[in-house]
Amino acid sequence: MNNNITSLTETDKELVTRFRLLIKDSDINLSMSDELLMCFVHARKYDVNRAMKLLNNYMKMTKNYPDFFTGLRPARAKQVLDMDYILVSPQREQNGRRVLIINLSNWDTRICTLEDIFRTVVFCFQRMVSEIETQTNGIVVVLDFKNFTLHKVRQFTPPLIKTMVDTVQDVFPIRLQGIHVLHEPRILKILVAMFWPFLSNKIRNRLFFHGYCYAALHKQVDPACLPSNYDGWLKPMETMHFSNVFSEKEYSKIFDCFN
Repeated sequence: MNNNITSLTETDKELVTRFRLLIKDSDINLSMSDELLMCFVHARKYDVNRAMKLLNNYMKMTKNYPDFFTGLRPARAKQVLDMDYILVSPQREQNGRRVLIINLSNWDTRICTLEDIFRTVVFCFQRMVSEIETQTNGIVVVLDFKNFTLHKVRQFTPPLIKTMVDTVQDVFPIRLQGIHVLHEPRILKILVAMFWPFLSNKIRNRLFFHGYCYAALHKQVDPACLPSNYDGWLKPMETMHFSNVFSEKEYSKIFDCFN
């Protein structure tokens, strides 16, 4: 059962009040719920000034890239989610973090663009931070690059790479605690070199390359929350549909104010 936002503590209410004072003095003219504001507060460890900076960044991104950040409803994301490129473990890892799996091993660029995948990842981020536990504990991402080819590398243009990096580092109110790369081919060095200049030292230190060594992955992520594909204890990742954990019936609308 999802630990969705239901109520705020007295401390949270005080933080939201301070946050709203900062918003009132800004150029932002948008009706936002207390629950949404707490996503930004949690993402910046209760520092409302840093949360305000993050919100400003998010607002700029929605204006500059509306196709990626607005109108993200279940019906729009369903096509990509049904392809099982983006999956989520039903179990949290040892630190209480959600485990998001981005499986690009069967990615067909003819029917699904990189923009489609990125837009759907943002939708999944929105769903995951509707949970208080995920707001505070964050997430880890497993990237599976099996069967990755030069043709797929070429889908990553410099502008899109910059947008992706900015989103996870300075825009979206989610705490990215680890990125675990699996099955990376030699050709991936080209892609890593393209991303590297944009990555902060914090993200670089949270980026791990495991190849085909699942034992190395297990040292970082508990196998109890991983699929059998990675020698984990759960069923194959093909059963880890995003909607199994975040059903459409429980769709959180806290980000709909940006639509």
